[in-house]
Amino acid sequence: MAKNDGRALTVGPVRTRARASRKTEKIRQEILQFIVAGESIRSICDREGMPCKSTVMNWIAADPEFRAGYVAAKALYAEVLAEEIIEIADDAKYDWVEGENGKELDYEHVQRSRLRVDSRKWLAARLSPKRYGDSAMLKIGEAEAAPSAANGLSQNEIAVRLAALAQSVSKQKG
Repeated sequence: MAKNDGRALTVGPVRTRARASRKTEKIRQEILQFIVAGESIRSICDREGMPCKSTVMNWIAADPEFRAGYVAAKALYAEVLAEEIIEIADDAKYDWVEGENGKELDYEHVQRSRLRVDSRKWLAARLSPKRYGDSAMLKIGEAEAAPSAANGLSQNEIAVRLAALAQSVSKQKG
């Protein structure tokens, strides 16, 4: 018999998830904070006291609430990348070196800075295509379902979660 839980039509009994322990919930929030700071799941899971990568990936796949937090954390990370791009582009401290004829442009440093900017632009465009992607990416992305529709969260709920994550990251850095 089909049951409607308010979000999707399911067949058979509706399963309820056991509530995660406080310790697990704290670990999940730490993982999301590390993601906002730019760490990969692999490096996070290498930390002492963190679960293995497959556990985190299973949480993302099976838990809509954690998945929404993960998506929000990645969106915040795209904002971090955008700020880093500006900092790298504006920093000319090592662009010039003393040479035989006075100050000379250090082409190697300039190229390395360009690579750092381009890498961050590429990643930011993939993490937040509507904000940082080019128009061709947007046209392709329009055919896909919106992330908020996929995880059952409204735009307001996502905004609240993003604000909470940003606040916790600023407390951690502050």
